[in-house]
Amino acid sequence: MSSYSILHLVGDVVGLIHALGEETAYVVGHDWGAPVAWHTALLRPDVVRGVAGLSVPPPFRGDRRPLGVMEAMFGGRFYWNYINRPGVADAELARDPRTTLRKTLYAFSGDSPDSGTGKQPLIEPGQGWLDTMPDPEQLPAWLTEKDLDHLTDSFAGTFTGALNWYRNIDRNWELTAAWHEAVVSTPALYVYGDKDLVPAFPGTPQLIEQLPELMPNLRRPPVVLEGCGHWTQQERPEEVNAELVPFLTELRDGTS
Repeated sequence: MSSYSILHLVGDVVGLIHALGEETAYVVGHDWGAPVAWHTALLRPDVVRGVAGLSVPPPFRGDRRPLGVMEAMFGGRFYWNYINRPGVADAELARDPRTTLRKTLYAFSGDSPDSGTGKQPLIEPGQGWLDTMPDPEQLPAWLTEKDLDHLTDSFAGTFTGALNWYRNIDRNWELTAAWHEAVVSTPALYVYGDKDLVPAFPGTPQLIEQLPELMPNLRRPPVVLEGCGHWTQQERPEEVNAELVPFLTELRDGTS
């Protein structure tokens, strides 16, 4: 599990850049990939020329262990705490990978009836995580059956690896103590959907509002995609590219 720590993941990104024969790169991440992108820029500004995060805002390390904060706030019902119960979420999600992916992709999208309501992902005693999610009668327009087939083939047998990211949340907090109150100084872009559940997590709306003051090299105010849920680049590929391409082009050409 320790190989999924943020330091290992940053090392993976740097190693990939070098394996491609490059010394520097622009890094873009979504969801859990966004903290990896942000931390790569924070820890290795010599390698990252520009960074963009989708859905998850830049990291600002708190004073307390994150799992303990959520445990106290929601009585252990927050999905982070559920995932940290050994083997429980692994078994639930792996039981029927296609159903798992169909429900999660729909539930956290802008098409879900709960999207944009501020409803937190809480799991009551006796429930599983999937029990909290609606099962769509048909897939959203941005997700085809072929896409779902491919994702099912890719994820089957790999859920534990994905869940190990959550199981390093407190460990990452410990490992990044030296960067407490540090700010990403690399040129940055942040894009999120107004119906995404992550920007509605406790304290996150206030953080997003303060980003232009907290991050002097944020090249634009946070970009909000109306009606978009959590799967930013899947739900709104053209709009995401319309933000990414000018940002990256300006950095490449030195015009910003």
